[in-house]
Amino acid sequence: MLESRHNGTSRTQKRRSKDLAREVKLAIGMKVMVTDNIETDLDITNGARGEIVDIILHPDEPPIDDSPIVHLRCMPLYILVKLTRTRATPLDGLQVNVIPIEPGISTYRIKIQQKEGHTMQKSVRRRQFPMTAAYAFTDDPSQGQTLPYVIIDIASPPTGTLSLFNLYVALSRSSGRASIRLLRDFDDKLFMASHDPALVDEDERLENLNIRTKLWYERMVEIDAIRAA
Repeated sequence: MLESRHNGTSRTQKRRSKDLAREVKLAIGMKVMVTDNIETDLDITNGARGEIVDIILHPDEPPIDDSPIVHLRCMPLYILVKLTRTRATPLDGLQVNVIPIEPGISTYRIKIQQKEGHTMQKSVRRRQFPMTAAYAFTDDPSQGQTLPYVIIDIASPPTGTLSLFNLYVALSRSSGRASIRLLRDFDDKLFMASHDPALVDEDERLENLNIRTKLWYERMVEIDAIRAA
C-alpha cells in the first residue's frame, strides 16, 4: 500500500483545489474511482471506476521494503488503472482499458493573517491524484452506470434529506432485482414525498423545447421540399 500525504485545506480551499484529496491511500488491486473529468470523450470522467494494476514510482524514490504500508518521499509518476469502461485506444505495452492517471495540479490563493494585523496573500500549488477508493460511493458519481452487484442504503442520512431523485438514481444502478439489495430498513414516507418543483419546471421546459424543436424541424423540411420542387 502506498500512502500519499499532503497538507490539509479548508472546505472552501478544497473546492478551489478541484476537490483534490488531502490524503490518498493506494494499493495494487484496489478498486478506485476517478474524481475529475480528465478526458470526457474517452469516458475518463468523474465517477469512472477501475482497478489499480500498477504504481510507477518516481526515479528519485529510495528503494522500498516489503512493509505493508509505505510512506513515499516522492509522488509516483502515474498510476496504471484498468477502467471498467473506456473508449481510449489501447496503449503500447498496456492491456486493454489500462490507462495512466497522472497527478492533478491546482493553483489557488489563500489569505494569511500577519502578526502586525495586515493580511498577506499567497499562491498555493497542489499536486494529488484525482482518484479515491470506490468500495462505497454516493448516488451522484454513480449516475449513468450499471453496476453488476449493488447494496443500497436509503435510510435517512444523519444530516440533510433524500429526494426522489436520489432514490431513483440509487435504485436504478443494477441490472435487475437479482443483483440489488438494501443495506437496512428505510422510511416508507420517502417514496410519498412530492417532486422538487424546480425539477418539475425543468421537465416542462424541456418538453416545451422538444415540441418547438420538432415543429421547427418539420417546417424546415417543408420549406426545403418546396424549394426543391
